[in-house]
Amino acid sequence: MKIWKTMFMLIAMVALMISCDKDPGQIEVSWQLVENQYKGRNQHKSEVTFMNNSRYTLKNDNWECYFSWFRSVTDEQESKIIDGETINGDYSKLYPTELFEDLKPGESITFPLIGTHYALNETDAITGCYFVIQQALGKEVIISSGKTEVLPFPENDKLKRASYDHLEVQNAQIRYKENENVKMMDNKDLSPIFPTPNKITLKGDTFALSKNMEIYYYKDLASEASYLQERMNFIFNAKIYRYKFRSKSYQKFSDNYIVLNITDGEPGSYRLEIDPDVGIVIYGADAAGVFYGIQSLFSLFPPDLNKEPERIVNVPRLIVEDAPRFPYRGIHLDVSRSFHGKKEVLHFMELISNYKLNKLHFHITDDEGWRVEIRPIPELTEIGAFRGHTKDHRDHLQPTLGSGPYADPEVGNGSGYYSREDFIEILRFARKHHIEVIPEIDMPGHIRSAVKAMEARYYNYMEENKPDSALMYLLTDFEDTTYYTSAQRYHDNTANPCMESTYRFVQVVIDELVAMYKEAGAPLTTLHIGGDELPRGAFVYSPICQAFLDSQDEYKSVNELHKYFTKRVSAMLREHNVRTAGWEEVACMHEDGHLVPNPTLLEDSITAYIWNNVWGWGAEDLGYKLANTGFPVVLLSANNYYFDFAYNRDPYEPGLYWGGYTDTRSAWEFTPYDITKCAEVTLYGDSISEEMFEGKTRLTEAGKENVLGLSATLWGETTRTWDRVEYMAFPKILGLAERAWSAQPDWASIEDKNVRSVLREADWNHFANKVGQVELAHLDQYNVNYRIPLPGAIIEDDTLKANIRFPGLDLRYTLDGSEPTVNSQKYILPVVLSTGDKVKIAAFNKRGRSSRVVVLP
Repeated sequence: MKIWKTMFMLIAMVALMISCDKDPGQIEVSWQLVENQYKGRNQHKSEVTFMNNSRYTLKNDNWECYFSWFRSVTDEQESKIIDGETINGDYSKLYPTELFEDLKPGESITFPLIGTHYALNETDAITGCYFVIQQALGKEVIISSGKTEVLPFPENDKLKRASYDHLEVQNAQIRYKENENVKMMDNKDLSPIFPTPNKITLKGDTFALSKNMEIYYYKDLASEASYLQERMNFIFNAKIYRYKFRSKSYQKFSDNYIVLNITDGEPGSYRLEIDPDVGIVIYGADAAGVFYGIQSLFSLFPPDLNKEPERIVNVPRLIVEDAPRFPYRGIHLDVSRSFHGKKEVLHFMELISNYKLNKLHFHITDDEGWRVEIRPIPELTEIGAFRGHTKDHRDHLQPTLGSGPYADPEVGNGSGYYSREDFIEILRFARKHHIEVIPEIDMPGHIRSAVKAMEARYYNYMEENKPDSALMYLLTDFEDTTYYTSAQRYHDNTANPCMESTYRFVQVVIDELVAMYKEAGAPLTTLHIGGDELPRGAFVYSPICQAFLDSQDEYKSVNELHKYFTKRVSAMLREHNVRTAGWEEVACMHEDGHLVPNPTLLEDSITAYIWNNVWGWGAEDLGYKLANTGFPVVLLSANNYYFDFAYNRDPYEPGLYWGGYTDTRSAWEFTPYDITKCAEVTLYGDSISEEMFEGKTRLTEAGKENVLGLSATLWGETTRTWDRVEYMAFPKILGLAERAWSAQPDWASIEDKNVRSVLREADWNHFANKVGQVELAHLDQYNVNYRIPLPGAIIEDDTLKANIRFPGLDLRYTLDGSEPTVNSQKYILPVVLSTGDKVKIAAFNKRGRSSRVVVLP
């Protein structure tokens, strides 16, 4: 993009002006946890090491080290030579005291760093470190430290939040116990289609597909026929032809025909028949149903297809009658915190469409970045889409989330955006794959990227003596002296809801989004406005808000300004026939310190996205309360569907964990109509008792009608590379797809806990085998970096016993201390060990990629 190229040139020029040194070297940084609950407080102690491999000597007055940290630097640091502070959000810095002695090239220094809360995994380390070194004549040298080295964690008993934390640190023995009920099944006993269809009738024998197949389609199914043709052409390395017919009563069939047609039925439903007498026939209740039938057809294809042009693909003869359980089957992708390009987003949509997910909740704005071009307000992407070292935010946003000092999309995760053309291409691709893209413009909180961009715009126009232009889209009351701290520790991330310029800004954004969707041929139906985590106490000392409150009688205090903003924006959206959606807060009010449904907002037809079901926090049933009140809801329960959470409590598993841990099973076992059926343990590892269910609201029959469906989230704080996105998303998404599409399993309605558990384990065994034997290999065809689970293993009576979560993966081991490879001994039966054996074992997929290595004593 021209703008990016211009900015790159400017950055290069500035770098040249700052320093003529071509290779300043590097100052490497390492971090290690020492102790949680340090000195009996809610804080932890770590140690940081600087290894000075640069050309510069660090003195007591010439450097600062900036970094990102999910923890705040405490006021009471133990180091006498280095102090620090948290600046804003996760952006922090360290700096020398007068006692700091010169750190010359080739020397290192280690010092303590005290941070708030606790550190339980590698995500809690400091990241994105860089040094700003002052030189003569006011010049600065900026040196990026690259990736922080995280040194080994202490013993497991130190990896606790506090004394009340009883959750065990994951190890091979725990995994072995968790996998005990998972046994290898005969592939013939597995459902041939994923997600599991409502009804499938196998006729025995197989049907052979070849490059001689022809596609016949009803005239309204041209897009679906084109999609089928493209995939078939790729698979058979041939040109397969398609022909249109104009009547739904079409009845010509042949063993080399694939027929796509429309029939009556529930939205999204389909019937797939494969038989030599008719060929392959897919009837859908609508175009989406036909598309899902096509996906079921491809689900039947063997996952290890070669690419020989003459190959024959054998699939079972069968009849499938299927329909989705929920109309909303979604995934949330946050590209604001960490930007991912158009290519990756298209690839992601291709993957999720294979599993019949039909909503992409596209989180394109937040505090850390504005990611879509809005032509009338170019500053949103010129400034708000880039992060790098800055003193005034006039050029770009501050670094955060490890993005480092350079505002360069090619270097870090903090910079980049979708041009108008990019965004329209994404929408068109989604439409072809029957995915609705629901954009999220998070406001009036979580909007720092726009706030800072509009402030820079204001200053630029004021310098040109154009006050009207300066004030046009301003989101800040400069006279507001309120001090607040947001959930992510920002003090300046809110748009003032009492300023008319705020609504001029919102109107332009809405108009531009509507126009882009229209041009893409995919009209905007829903805008997610976020509405979450507006800092309590914001706007208290805003003169503009005080004047607004004094000017009318409906809204009495600043606490009601959130509702005022929501209703006003909702009215703006209705002018475009666009529905308002938001996080649960947008449909609620505070009552006795708790969120409760606000029935006065029902008239605004707001869809509420429900995330907080963390057991023990008190809002486990808020989604049911909202649904029973009449609000349409989408369930994104954090315990089950926050896919950016770490897989388990292993210090080397990346991801957040503030609401617990999520894996494929937690996604699969969610019971949306009765969350008590999947409530096993609390955040801290304690068993959930029946008493915890007392007084909780249950979902009524009327409330069930308001549950639109399920979604999962991929927040971007830790998903900083695309490999990490895929690692956190897959195979978790398979559990979501099964639960969102397939009918409610029998065990989910059984009251007896023991009986329910037995049936659930048998069902999980079937699902785990389907994933391990088939679906992971399907993902391999797309080169997906899914997480390969670590083996479970124990040594019992001098015998190695091992198992795996997903049967179908190979276990390979060594006994000489060397690292297992794809050529190492394959584990089949328990192995008798000899004295001195050093066991290392890992899981491998069909392409030879492995899990991390497990070492047994």
